[in-house]
Amino acid sequence: MSSSHRKPSPTGCSTPDTVKAALLPPRFTRIKRQAYRRLRMEQCWHFVRWPVLLAGLWGCAALLHLPQSLPDWLHVLLELASFGILSGWVIRRIYHLQRPSLKQIDQRIERDSGLGFPPLATLTDNPALPEGLSEAQQNRENQLWTIHRQRLLASLETLKLHPPHLFPHWPGRITGILVVLCLFILGCFAGPHTGLRLKAGFIPGTDDDATPIPAMQAWIDRPAYAPGPPLFLTSRAEAPLSLPEGAQLHVIVEAPAGRPSLHGPAHAKRIHLQNGNWQLESTLQQSGTISLSIRGRRLGRWTLQISADTPPDVHWTGKAGAQAQSWYTSFPWSVTQPHGVATLEVQLQPIIPPAHQPDPAYTLTVPLPLEKQPSKAKGETRLDLSDSPFAGLNAVGTLCARSGSGKQSCSQPQTFRLGHRPFHEPLSRALLDLRLDIATKRVTPQQIAHRLSLLTELPLPTDLSLPLVLLQRAAHNGMSASTLSEQLWFMALYAEDRSQSGQEIAASMLHIRALQNAIRLHLLALGQQPAPPPSAEQQTLHDELESLKTALDGHMAFIFQKASQNGLVMPMPGGKGMPWIHLAGQVQSDALAGHTAQALEHLRNMVEPAEQLRQATLPDMQALAASMQAQAEARTQRLALRDLIRQETDLLNRAQKRLSSELPSPDSTTQHKDVSQMSTAELLSQLGIAPSTNNNTPSEAATLDQTALLRHADDRQQDHATQYALRLLAKTLNHRGETLTKKKMPNLLKAEKDMGQVLKSLATRQDDKSVKDIQTVLNDLSQSRHEMSQNQSEASKGSKGKLGFIPPPSSSSSPDEQNGASSASPDDDPNSGQDDDSQDEDEKQPDNQDPLGRKMDDSPDSDAHIPDHERNRAHDIERELQRRASDRTRPQSELDYLNRLLAPLRQPH
Repeated sequence: MSSSHRKPSPTGCSTPDTVKAALLPPRFTRIKRQAYRRLRMEQCWHFVRWPVLLAGLWGCAALLHLPQSLPDWLHVLLELASFGILSGWVIRRIYHLQRPSLKQIDQRIERDSGLGFPPLATLTDNPALPEGLSEAQQNRENQLWTIHRQRLLASLETLKLHPPHLFPHWPGRITGILVVLCLFILGCFAGPHTGLRLKAGFIPGTDDDATPIPAMQAWIDRPAYAPGPPLFLTSRAEAPLSLPEGAQLHVIVEAPAGRPSLHGPAHAKRIHLQNGNWQLESTLQQSGTISLSIRGRRLGRWTLQISADTPPDVHWTGKAGAQAQSWYTSFPWSVTQPHGVATLEVQLQPIIPPAHQPDPAYTLTVPLPLEKQPSKAKGETRLDLSDSPFAGLNAVGTLCARSGSGKQSCSQPQTFRLGHRPFHEPLSRALLDLRLDIATKRVTPQQIAHRLSLLTELPLPTDLSLPLVLLQRAAHNGMSASTLSEQLWFMALYAEDRSQSGQEIAASMLHIRALQNAIRLHLLALGQQPAPPPSAEQQTLHDELESLKTALDGHMAFIFQKASQNGLVMPMPGGKGMPWIHLAGQVQSDALAGHTAQALEHLRNMVEPAEQLRQATLPDMQALAASMQAQAEARTQRLALRDLIRQETDLLNRAQKRLSSELPSPDSTTQHKDVSQMSTAELLSQLGIAPSTNNNTPSEAATLDQTALLRHADDRQQDHATQYALRLLAKTLNHRGETLTKKKMPNLLKAEKDMGQVLKSLATRQDDKSVKDIQTVLNDLSQSRHEMSQNQSEASKGSKGKLGFIPPPSSSSSPDEQNGASSASPDDDPNSGQDDDSQDEDEKQPDNQDPLGRKMDDSPDSDAHIPDHERNRAHDIERELQRRASDRTRPQSELDYLNRLLAPLRQPH
């Protein structure tokens, strides 16, 4: 037998891969491959062990802080030189190594398996048959070889391989053990900082625990659309931080030796400050974990949960468009956004007739006012768009809202009609058509001048034809389109007012609009300047507002004069209650604060009543007259009720005066007796206080002086007649109040009933009972006063019609009040009638009298004069009462009564 010839591999050595699979079973092929890898590993390890040994020694040095204590450049140079040179030498030697031969592989398997002969070579051999054998003999020889091969395979079932022999010699083993032992001992000393020291030793530019950690300040500012306090961060957050999208992360690292880095879903902007510190800023847009590190050490780690800001949800809540009998356009809307809506606007695209259709389509953007930045709002905004060239046309409107973070969304479009002023005058309609052509840029300046020249040839009054001539010359000289459109609008309004209300009212409205436009331009100019404006600008604005208020007062006088020509006579209301008085102050305050938009809105509201006055019809004036008469009647009833309360109070004072004179006066011995020898009842009687009937102190019932009863009979009879008249007045007042408000006043009915008890007690000469009954009547009248004001307030709602803003005429005939020089009248609000009456009483009260009408001086004729000896005696009695109240030997009932009397005196003033 002879072994088959095996072709060597290209590298010069045989491998298990060159053995044909048909000659060896798969298990033997796998064992040969494993043996080849282990032999190859042992060959390479012979050279790789030197870099490993160097790495172990370098790790020991790193645990001793040796490499990282060097400067970074020297650390890099030394590490690259040592590891670079040695690694290059190892790679070169491995590259030139010869691969294990097939014989070496078989010998490794036979040695590890403990075989005494080389059986593996026999498995790949073929039998060598001599020539000249017959076919039968060849078959018999092949069968014998097959049986031999099978017996050999059965004997090789126990083949095995040992692990690679990396340390075949004792010196290498001892060296490895020593290096590992050194690493273990030094690692035990380093403790939890072992990994950090090894990292700092092998990676230049990394610090270990020997270097102090740089100080860090980190905080997160919430975005402007979700305001809140800043969130200060520690080195590690225990729980995820929930933040809105767009929050700003700020980090300041104080004087580090390297550059800090921010890792995670955040792009940081790094700024090197002048003092050597580093500042990092990042906008947080995504959730994730962010870590801050410097020179291989982590300063902080935070898990952030970023909630994305959603666009606002805006939609229509109803049908938008012009309102009936009004030139206002209504926009019903609803908008929600978790962090608040910054702006809300409606984009209008007018549907212009083909004759005026511009190219491209015209879009008008109108902002809708919002209060601050609401997270949920719903409303219906009414805007005056009648001054737009496209007023009265159909338009496609879309609501668009923008959140504080800049997210924008729009609603579904809606088609509606824009509000417009009704114009019946042919000249006004011609001017508006020309204005629409100018807005759509369908006419040239020459065509504009030509059309205006045609209008000047019409037979018009001088106050209409002269402005048209001036406009025609201005258009010919190249006036801007916006200014010309504004002049045409004012001209159209004047022509319409003149045809509907007359020249005086039209001129008055033109003057008001001119003043309004001048103030509007002034406000826009102030809005471009820093607030507050100079004092000269403030004075100019104040003078312009005063001129506008004067013009509005004059316009109202023209309207009332026109009403008187129609047979409707009404008193002229006081100017102090007109709405433009208050709005003028708001315009100036907003201008001083820099709120130009609010100032313009208040200016428009200031002139709006003049438009309503101009359009007021005869039924509107009649409703206003009826409302003024009702308010005058209401004021009369309030004054009557106030007088009734005053008269009833006088009856109470006279009854109390009679009662005090009817009580028996203390004898002279009692008056001059020592207070320490008086009883408690006598002390209280000296102070004018009746002792309590619940205490157990002995006291005698005081009897009324019969002579005093007979002496006051005439006064009592006069009070009886007065009370009877007051009862009739209350009955009449109740009837008139029910007629005016269509509501009953139960408290006034009760007061009328209680007045009957007063009449009965006066008739039976029971002054003590009449005092209590009159107090009950006063309580009923006080409650009916509030009840009357409430009923009048409810009845006055909606009774003025369109001219409800006009206040009733002032009851005062002062010239200053008629000219509107004082503040707003309290009669504007029916609820303030009570306060008005009380204020009148206070104003009529003399300075030298108290609220009870008594003189405040110490003159001899003053009814409030108290002699000095009486005042001192009252103090002595008070001190005696305090002494007895502190005496614990007295009865408990007496002590309780004395403590209740002295409690107000013990309170600090």
